[in-house]
Amino acid sequence: MPAEALSPVSTLCLSILHHGEATGYEIKKESVEGDYRYFIDASYGSIYPALARLAADGLVTVREETQSGRPSRKIY
Repeated sequence: MPAEALSPVSTLCLSILHHGEATGYEIKKESVEGDYRYFIDASYGSIYPALARLAADGLVTVREETQSGRPSRKIY
């Protein structure tokens, strides 16, 4: 996928993931409270589809981590 085809939210996700693994929740938190809070106001409804597209395009990897008493979480 060419860089110009990436949405702003996809670019935000890749920027945050460049520094290490994160869940969608952690990406949202970083975009609201962290160094990326000045760039874009990304909602969970835009972050998770962007991560799914990035994974489908092979730009990020994803693994599931089981949690006791809670749903599995995806780590990108």
